[in-house]
Amino acid sequence: MSVVTFDRALFAFTIGSHIIIVSISISIVLFITILEGLFLFRRKNRYSELIYRLKRVFVISFGVGTASGIVMAVELVNLFPGFMTLLSETGAINLFYAEVFAFFLETIVLVVYVYFEGAYKWKYSNLVFSSLILLGTLLSAVFITLVNAWMNTPNGFNISVYEATGKVTGVSPWAPFLTSSGFSEAVHVTTTTVFAGVMIWCAYFAYKYLRESDSANKILYGVMVKMASISSIVTIILAGVTGSGEMTTLLSNQPLKYAALDANYFPGTNAPERLFGSIVNGHFVGGIQIPGLQSLLATVETGIKLLPGLSQFPSTDWPPLWVHTTFDIMVTGGLLLGLFLFILFILFLTKRDLLKYRWLLWTQVAAGLSALVVYEIGWVTDEVGRQPWIVYNVMTVSKAANYSSGQLAPGYFIIAFYLVLIPATFYFYDRIFHTIPESSLHNRKRGVEH
Repeated sequence: MSVVTFDRALFAFTIGSHIIIVSISISIVLFITILEGLFLFRRKNRYSELIYRLKRVFVISFGVGTASGIVMAVELVNLFPGFMTLLSETGAINLFYAEVFAFFLETIVLVVYVYFEGAYKWKYSNLVFSSLILLGTLLSAVFITLVNAWMNTPNGFNISVYEATGKVTGVSPWAPFLTSSGFSEAVHVTTTTVFAGVMIWCAYFAYKYLRESDSANKILYGVMVKMASISSIVTIILAGVTGSGEMTTLLSNQPLKYAALDANYFPGTNAPERLFGSIVNGHFVGGIQIPGLQSLLATVETGIKLLPGLSQFPSTDWPPLWVHTTFDIMVTGGLLLGLFLFILFILFLTKRDLLKYRWLLWTQVAAGLSALVVYEIGWVTDEVGRQPWIVYNVMTVSKAANYSSGQLAPGYFIIAFYLVLIPATFYFYDRIFHTIPESSLHNRKRGVEH
């Protein structure tokens, strides 16, 4: 394995681990905010206890996520110094500063929310604090995603001069906030991240409900199963809508990546939708083709009739063509999850109690794990689909990378560390949530009468 390949693999592993914590953290704050609203208007003890438990879980998640984010920041500087230099020179680094301020908002309000509960007499204070924490977490995700959007569709400097001379000129430092792919990518990544998180929690609560014998805990798990299920239905609809916009942006701004994902070797009209299979010597083999469907979808969504093909671009610029398979797995997985959640939606409409269907709860456990896999594969598809570029059509990964072998030893240590950290974090999530809260003291603070 070359040093550059190791750099790619290490950062991919790190970010793949980090986004698990991120998606879970955002979904926890979403649940807490919903519960704060429910408690405010219904004053039920169950909501108070759930808030208490989830707050403690979030503190752990926040700490682990913060430490993991620092690891990622160090890796960016260490593994891809050329990329970080370009970020600084073009002003795109301002996106990281914006993310830091969003993190400050989340951190400061979290301290007030956790340690000064009851100090504020305004009855809406807890709801406002939890909402501000949710806002901070979402803004952090948005600004980090905007960095990725800038990598896909760079702007804010004279690209032609940079390609010719290697010098950064004509800098517009605020332009990276408004790239052509920024909005579509930010809303899609945010919705899919929340979706993955709520599905993971839904799997956890469904499993605990099935296994729990204590009636008091079973009630709490049941509340969370229903809340997570409704949240999943809402977020997968948003993910589907925003995903359509993401493909539209991809076709307009990254035609080579689009051609690789849809396995188009030759440009043309009336292109079929190709499922699985692969391109061999310019021909699509081993998969399914639905005549005309790809062109129909592209025309309806973008008005573009002539679709790009790989043959239009130098083969040295092609990403690995297996991204077509990961793209199909992502889309197929998303459709199957959507079908399952449509069944849940029908149950809610017909006022059925989903907790009575054990097979449905076990399916939720499997669906939650599947959602995590689909989410990770989506990131792999997006990032590998941009290869060999770290900044599309501007800087290759090989140009940005650090060729020193000095990061190999700490890199392997980081991989080993995450292999322990992620399961340990989930273990402590479970232990902390399952611990019986000091109900009487906590509920007196919140004005709950037993």
